[in-house]
Amino acid sequence: MIYSKLTAALQNYPDKPFIISPSGQWSYADIHRNAWSIANKLGRINPSRIAAYMPDSPGLIALVFSAAMHGRSLALINRELSTGQVRATLKKLRVQLVISDSDENLGCEQLPAGELAESAGAVELAPQVGKFAEAELILLTSGTSGAPKCIRYLWSDLLAQVVKQTPSDDEHWLLAYRLNHFAGVQMFCHVLVNHSTLVLTESSSVADAVAAMVEYRVTHVSSTPTFWRFALAFLVDVRSQLQLRHITLGSEAVSEDLLRRLQELFPCARIVHIYALTEAGSCISVSDGKPGLPIAVLQRPTSAPVQFRVKAGELLVKTRHGMTDYLDQPKLQARDAQGWLATGDLVKIEGERILFIGRRSETINVGGVKVHPLEVEGALTSLPGVKLVRVYGRDNPVVGQIVALDLVVDEGWEPKTVEAAVREACLSLPRHSRPLSINLVNALKTNNFKLARREAELL
Repeated sequence: MIYSKLTAALQNYPDKPFIISPSGQWSYADIHRNAWSIANKLGRINPSRIAAYMPDSPGLIALVFSAAMHGRSLALINRELSTGQVRATLKKLRVQLVISDSDENLGCEQLPAGELAESAGAVELAPQVGKFAEAELILLTSGTSGAPKCIRYLWSDLLAQVVKQTPSDDEHWLLAYRLNHFAGVQMFCHVLVNHSTLVLTESSSVADAVAAMVEYRVTHVSSTPTFWRFALAFLVDVRSQLQLRHITLGSEAVSEDLLRRLQELFPCARIVHIYALTEAGSCISVSDGKPGLPIAVLQRPTSAPVQFRVKAGELLVKTRHGMTDYLDQPKLQARDAQGWLATGDLVKIEGERILFIGRRSETINVGGVKVHPLEVEGALTSLPGVKLVRVYGRDNPVVGQIVALDLVVDEGWEPKTVEAAVREACLSLPRHSRPLSINLVNALKTNNFKLARREAELL
């Protein structure tokens, strides 16, 4: 399925840039040629399950196609995981071959990523395209609110979520997510189906991402609200050099303040926030400039590809195209008997809007009173000088947990002044919601630009 999308692009746009990276530019024909060369090598090794532990690169993208051509199951492993974590993950997934740029022993047969590049050349063997069952892709959830799970997807379900659009000659998408992240795979699929160009960055830093926007004439960027908050300081200085036409926010709840700031900075750009889940796929995109979801989504007919409902304050979704199962926990059922998935996202309805108040797993229990981090953060993020805040629960022997807050101050502001303003604003919160621990920090721990909130993850 995924390979057929590459051949479709090849027929109409063989010389169009598919991948642009700091190391060069690759057309659709270049990636197709490399994919066949890699497939030849994989055919001689013949592993049933492959893992890639390497940075995002044209070689990794060619490998994605090569594995699918052979019907192989491919797991994309976060390159930032430690050697011990990778070994444990590969063992859990029963991987026979890992392709990596690491020199460490990863506990199974290894093929250096460089050898794939060296194998590029004349086609020697014919990969048996279509002979095998449809290829699978294996991803790990982010683990920002719990232990990561191994998600198994069919490429057909991933591609079914893409909206086909009229190809644009100059549409350049920045890969601000990583390819091992569900949102990164979504972006890759969108670019492939719509015959656009995918731009890779030098590293996962925000500074490199903004530099790539300028250098490679990026028109479309999709990332988390946390990414955009970090990027604002860089974007102000270079906005005259940017060609942004489309901004997407996803993976976290987005605030009205952030939407407003982005619209002021890029008044001509279309700004969209997406609600998606690794288990369920892309569910809805909202472009009306308001946070949350319109309440009308609760009235969708049963024939709709995605349906929503709210039960006991939690958002539930039912989708036609989602994951196959949890590979590492096959008995764990994500959906109930009617196909509804409990998202773990807690919401409240205000007027004509469904507003997100936090993840169920992130709820802070202060002496029996439930406190939701997003509601506390929402009262603080629009304060002058506040770049980013993170609210989380810290264990306390008396009340179970207390509310803790980490504060990153915007450049050019006096930290103590901003901290004083935050403390004053906290006084307007309900007593149990007031942070008893406020810490000035230079940066916040993230996972693929999603904030980590649990105290154990912050150490």
